[in-house]
Amino acid sequence: MNDRGIAIVKERLAAGASLIEKYIAETETIRARGVPPKLFEAMEYSLRAGGKRLRPILCLEAAAKCGVAEKSAMPMAIGLEMLHTATLIHDDLPCMDDDEMRRGKASNHALFGEALALLAGDALFVQALEFPMARLRDIPAQNVLNAMRAFAAAIGPAGVCGGQALDMFGCEGDDAAAVSRIAELKTGALIKAAVLTGASLGCTDERLLAKYAEYAEHLGSAFQIVDDILDSTATAEELGKTPGKDAEQGKLTHVSVYGVERAREMAARESAAAKDALAGLFAEDDFLMLLPEYLACRSH
Repeated sequence: MNDRGIAIVKERLAAGASLIEKYIAETETIRARGVPPKLFEAMEYSLRAGGKRLRPILCLEAAAKCGVAEKSAMPMAIGLEMLHTATLIHDDLPCMDDDEMRRGKASNHALFGEALALLAGDALFVQALEFPMARLRDIPAQNVLNAMRAFAAAIGPAGVCGGQALDMFGCEGDDAAAVSRIAELKTGALIKAAVLTGASLGCTDERLLAKYAEYAEHLGSAFQIVDDILDSTATAEELGKTPGKDAEQGKLTHVSVYGVERAREMAARESAAAKDALAGLFAEDDFLMLLPEYLACRSH
């Protein structure tokens, strides 16, 4: 990837993250309304802990491509970040991956205790649905319904919950099929939802939505493969979480099944497939076209 492409992606990610942080801060009072203060403190701690904000940025980008203004799509984007944050809180719990660090800070349960962390994750799951539903007022009702359908699918037993269960308790089939299925549900489902919810806010063309879905599926796969690689090669400072947890817990990953070098090749193929899914729709230097290769080469 050339320097100009890297600069385009970095600039958009930085600008998008800044907008999202600003919106989260601006809506704090609204989101806190009626919530017990200690519970909201735990929710807000993880929601405002930083991170790439990739999923809400993908939502905003897809929405913009389909004619929806950033301001109009922002509640949906924040809902996705709430959902992602909830999954991270639960993923770190002692009964799950048992990690004391997330995004370079103490994980939620390490600071607030396991019970409150569990409740904070639950609360964010529900608020992730509630918040956008109350604020997508200038979007046609059918578009909102379609977006929320894609959003809800990512949460459930055939989405991140199912992926976490397979990650912890195993998956039928050979290791190659299993690791692919885990990645599809645990990581891919939410990335797919991010793209599809944004696109659905402004588009009802099933053929075009299918292209966005294909793009997101390959993007999510590439992202998870690289995540597996980084878990075995990066430092805690680079990751913002404890490295080597997958190997320590004997989990199936692309690295444990294929090895690092083959996993890198797979990430590159998935990246190229994501780009191919949108071929002809956007210029080569468009953010969505550049992002797959950028993510496949990331170091944190």
